[in-house]
Amino acid sequence: MVKRMPWARPGVVLALTLVVGVQSAAAQVRMRNSETQLLLDAANRESQGDFDGAEAILRRLLDEDPGSSVGLFGLERVLRAKGEMVELLPAVDRFLEHEPESSGVRYLKLRVLMEVDALDALRAAAEQWLNLDPTSEVPYREVARVYERAFGIDEALGLLRGRRAVTGRNDALALEIGDLLAAMGDTDSAVDEWALAVGDDAIQRATITRRIQGLTSGVAEAGRRLVNALAESDRLPRRRAAARIALDLGFGEEAMRFARDVAGDLDGRARVSFLSDVARRARDQDLVKVASWAYDELGDDALSPAERRQFDQRIIDIALAAGDTATALEAKRRVAASFSPESVDRRRATAQVIRLEGTRSDSKRLSELLSYFREDFPNAPELDDLAVTVASALQARGDPSGAAVVLEGIEGPKASLEKAYLLLDEGEVKQARRALLLALKGLSPSEATPVIQFAGLLGRVSPAGAELLAAAGVEAHRGDAPGAARSLAAGASSLEQGDRVPVLAEAARVASRGRADALAAEIRGRIVAEYPDAPEVGEASLALARYHARTPRGVAEAIRLLEELITSRPNSAVVPDARVELEKLRGRG
Repeated sequence: MVKRMPWARPGVVLALTLVVGVQSAAAQVRMRNSETQLLLDAANRESQGDFDGAEAILRRLLDEDPGSSVGLFGLERVLRAKGEMVELLPAVDRFLEHEPESSGVRYLKLRVLMEVDALDALRAAAEQWLNLDPTSEVPYREVARVYERAFGIDEALGLLRGRRAVTGRNDALALEIGDLLAAMGDTDSAVDEWALAVGDDAIQRATITRRIQGLTSGVAEAGRRLVNALAESDRLPRRRAAARIALDLGFGEEAMRFARDVAGDLDGRARVSFLSDVARRARDQDLVKVASWAYDELGDDALSPAERRQFDQRIIDIALAAGDTATALEAKRRVAASFSPESVDRRRATAQVIRLEGTRSDSKRLSELLSYFREDFPNAPELDDLAVTVASALQARGDPSGAAVVLEGIEGPKASLEKAYLLLDEGEVKQARRALLLALKGLSPSEATPVIQFAGLLGRVSPAGAELLAAAGVEAHRGDAPGAARSLAAGASSLEQGDRVPVLAEAARVASRGRADALAAEIRGRIVAEYPDAPEVGEASLALARYHARTPRGVAEAIRLLEELITSRPNSAVVPDARVELEKLRGRG
């Protein structure tokens, strides 16, 4: 019978094991604490410019623990500051004795050897690293980076291509080879390599896209070469990458073609996800047709009319933002057709279709659309606005008689206003003035104010003044407010004395409504300078002061105008507003 010693009992062994483990852990903690303190001390000395002191501390740390990567790279930083990089090599070699597979430190050694111009040693160190793990591509990538700087692009390329030949894979190290070819200026060959680097699963798509976008020239040509190469693949991920890269580079035609191809090979959630991604990318690049197509495809798979309308509304929003009324109109027609015939929603959607048609359809088509709308929705609140939309479009196409026919039987403030301008265009000033006054009932205060001023002025001036106002009023109503204002300002001097200032004041208001602020200020300055006693001077002075006050250099002139207005015309209706403006301007000073 073997007698077991007391220390060999299971409980004693376990206890001893625990004690040794605790002691070992404690030793490791002390070591880490010591390393941390040394690193802090070294960093403190380095920040104070005491590089010798920092070096001494870091060398002490590396003597205690040659495998401390933090200590080694800290020493590199200090020796670089001292210009003594060659002194780092012994520490690097000691580290590699403990950690021979550390790619970061091996790359550091290559860099140091290159910097100190030890090129033979550099080649030897590179060969040693490459032979350490012949199956890995990582050393080749890192060695090639150093070789490019030390020996030139040709040698770096030779190294990478040699490795490719050994692997037997035509896509081995393609990204790095492509980068070197791009640096040489051989963009076509670089793109061919990058196309390989995208990979069968296309995980490098974003990386390669950035390479293309980073080219200093020929981005479009390189991008098209890349996407065409990817699109020819029999691998779906590569063809999907072709579509996405085409979108990111703004290639609308290619993106549409590739996206159609990919979508045809997808179904279910994968297809929905792809189309949603295409729509988003196309929208970001303002590729309206591609985005509209993607949303249209998604709409075809919609589970309900309401869901389909959501996609069509996105098409409408995108197309209108880009000024593509044709695409917006097509989608809006689908929206209108999706509602029940007599519903409010269908009425509103159809009205929007007519508004969009007004920008592109001919006179006959527009008249027919409005006629159908009136038949389907005879009491629609949109009729007034739609009739004016169509009438304005017809006038723009040189068909005033067609515009008059469209407005017949339409009762509403906007239609009355449009009829008034048609009458003005025909020279029927009195009838036009009555139509203007009739339109006031349904207009908002902001819309009614200029109409009241215009109608009132037509009734006060001479026949010659009314004729001038009528022609300018029509011109402004049809969109050329600055031209109308200039016509009034130029023609005012030929009118009788009592008409001149009121016509000039109207010219200034027309210019302001047309956002021709400088022209309005010029006309108002003429009123103030040439007709200081006219009743319109108060309004002109206040508006002119506000114009000057919008620029720092004009504040002094604005203050002068307001002070003169308040002192010379204390009872004017605009003086309270002038006082408020004056206080604001003085507060700015």
